[in-house]
Amino acid sequence: MIRALVPAKALGEAKGRLASVLSETERRKLALAMLEDVVRALKAVPAIESVSVVSPDAEVLSLAAALDAEPVAESANVRGLNQALARALSAMSPTPDALLIVPGDVPEVTPGDIETLLAALPERGIALSPSADRGTCALALRPPDVIALRFGERSSVNHRREAMATGVTAEVVPIDTLSLDVDSPEDLRELLGRPAETATHRLLAELGVAERLE
Repeated sequence: MIRALVPAKALGEAKGRLASVLSETERRKLALAMLEDVVRALKAVPAIESVSVVSPDAEVLSLAAALDAEPVAESANVRGLNQALARALSAMSPTPDALLIVPGDVPEVTPGDIETLLAALPERGIALSPSADRGTCALALRPPDVIALRFGERSSVNHRREAMATGVTAEVVPIDTLSLDVDSPEDLRELLGRPAETATHRLLAELGVAERLE
């Protein structure tokens, strides 16, 4: 059994680096559109039994429920993403055989991408897809607690180091559509240069973002 976790920030904190291009309301809409794309991709993978969205934001959790994902409220005393994910995992019953973590800001992800990553997952170890800035855009673990989570700056490097220290296999699976997590105007420009039928692309077209970036 494989379960997926999708972490999502509170909408008021989402995508602050895009403030020069998008208003706060538009940034909130963008965060929700990207989350929708990620959840829909995960839901379309037959090997994934369930998808949960972890967030402190009621609107995010409401969207998760509407997409038939399990909303998991992040408690106020959680310190950081790694702790939030660990707590969400500890609340799962029964504990899954494997866990997949995909942040909610990689809108180009496809079911095929996820299947490629899961195919590389060792019997005991991790498989990860790094972002362009050495972050982690997808992480699969078998068993789910095989290493401590190290999301944050240079997390793909730190996850591999954690696997090495633990003595388990770490497979690195570069996937173009997973390498772009949308955080900056440059990321938006790159995303718009790769047209796709996603909720995110539709929103950006509706907002006229391409014209703003010229």
